[in-house]
Amino acid sequence: MLSNKVWVAVILLGVYIGLQARFYLFGGVLLTVLFAMAFLNGPRLLDWANSPPHLQFNRYVLTGYRPSSSVQDCIRSLFYLHNELGNIYTHGALPIVYSTLLCYPFIRTVALLVYILLSSHAIYCAVTARSSVRRLRSFAWQALFRFSFFLLRWVGVGGGSPTSLRHFLTMDTLAVLGGVINIARIPERFRPGLFDYWCNSHQIMHVLVVGSILYLHWGVLDDLLWINSYNCPSD
Repeated sequence: MLSNKVWVAVILLGVYIGLQARFYLFGGVLLTVLFAMAFLNGPRLLDWANSPPHLQFNRYVLTGYRPSSSVQDCIRSLFYLHNELGNIYTHGALPIVYSTLLCYPFIRTVALLVYILLSSHAIYCAVTARSSVRRLRSFAWQALFRFSFFLLRWVGVGGGSPTSLRHFLTMDTLAVLGGVINIARIPERFRPGLFDYWCNSHQIMHVLVVGSILYLHWGVLDDLLWINSYNCPSD
């Protein structure tokens, strides 16, 4: 007899895949795989106090931690239930800059280089940060740079599809919301142990980020259609 946790996992993953991929056959195959996972035995899982130090970043997730593993063990962990399984299976602003400055080649090139440098610096700061707050704060300058291009479009300066701005704003809203939820450890901070395997803040963040990528995709498609039909004014 399968536990309630396994049934909840099957249902939630099926809904998620159905919404994300919209391919019922693909969703059915993955549901079958997840169902089979219930019968696969992994290593003895650890509680938070006994888990490896690098995994102790969320004290509200109390159980289900994998022990330190070899490469082969990590691959095998794709096929049994633990508290990172949902994160594994739920796991681009340059086109915005390009479209906005389409008619200004030199400025566009400089802006793209600046954005890449800011992103590289942000990644370095995030990797070396000692807290979640500092890790999120690492991307402040990059976020401000991106926001400036939203303002350019809002006031009618620069290029880009008029309809894509809504998609890009929704994209960033979902991404920021996911980051805030992950830092705040919602909802597991209110019921420690209840969300160890499913629906914890890290998984919610992954789902929101996938949603933000969909909006990025739709916005870029709008801009590509706009670029195909738009001619920059001659000097």
